[in-house]
Amino acid sequence: MAVRLRTTLTEPRLEMTPLLDVVFLLLTFFAFAMLVMVRADVVDVDLPVIDPSGTTASGPAPIVVSLTDDDRTAVNGEFLDNEAVPEAVTKAVAEQPDAPVVLEIDIGSASGRLIELVQQLRAAGIESFSILGSDGEIGAGTESE
Repeated sequence: MAVRLRTTLTEPRLEMTPLLDVVFLLLTFFAFAMLVMVRADVVDVDLPVIDPSGTTASGPAPIVVSLTDDDRTAVNGEFLDNEAVPEAVTKAVAEQPDAPVVLEIDIGSASGRLIELVQQLRAAGIESFSILGSDGEIGAGTESE
């Protein structure tokens, strides 16, 4: 006599829990993504427009303090001793009070000299300036001929 094994086949069920987990995960992802996008639109930044020649589109020409890769310093294309730079920049700012001060730094120059230059300018009372990195001839566009 043969023995019959009782095997019961379970009915396939559709589980809703994993589906709901994925739906809520997508919902929270898109909700946070929407918050980030809205906050990025709220910040209003007005950047200055600079043409390829290096002068600002509106306002006076900038006062350019150049630092070369051999640690020479120039103010508006005129090379000076390191000690004379703060006085020359202060004089240029007094002549053109609305002109922005731009530090044009060769990327091959020593960072210690840049820090020293910034400290000299701050000690001379010049707190507002921009730093421009350059990989080429410093002051070529500002030299007087």
